[in-house]
Amino acid sequence: MKKPEKPKVEIDDLVGEMDIQLDEHRTYYDRETGEFVLVTDRAFMQLEDGKTLDDIDPRFEEQRRYFKLARDIWENDNYVHIPTQFEIHEWEIMKDFCYTVEDDEVRSDLLNAIHGRGAFRMFKDKISQHGVRQDWFDYKKEQLAEIARRWCEKHDIEYIEEG
Repeated sequence: MKKPEKPKVEIDDLVGEMDIQLDEHRTYYDRETGEFVLVTDRAFMQLEDGKTLDDIDPRFEEQRRYFKLARDIWENDNYVHIPTQFEIHEWEIMKDFCYTVEDDEVRSDLLNAIHGRGAFRMFKDKISQHGVRQDWFDYKKEQLAEIARRWCEKHDIEYIEEG
């Protein structure tokens, strides 16, 4: 009997998951189902502290669901943690984007915006002001897609491009 094929990651889906990560949560890719699952950091802390499902009040259904999922992730190797914001380095992507801008004044203004307090907010304001907002989103999406491809290759996960 032929072994069923493992699902393939759609790069656009992985990029979307990488781009919308929440604080105090972790996103994993399930190699068996091809689904992305979100788990709270709290559920993992409860596991580390030796808690069991019986320790979680049955009235807290969502907390119990996260705990069960965290336990499943710990016990199985079919889950892979997707790249986090700390692995993505959005500031570096912003800096690299600035150097793609041909207009010297706009490039200089964007580079100045990414330094100091409120750099992310200032950058977002400046890309709108200079009319390069869509260029930024396209550039960022391609950079995230490249990170996603490397992540798939590192974890021996097949992927497909949009389409």
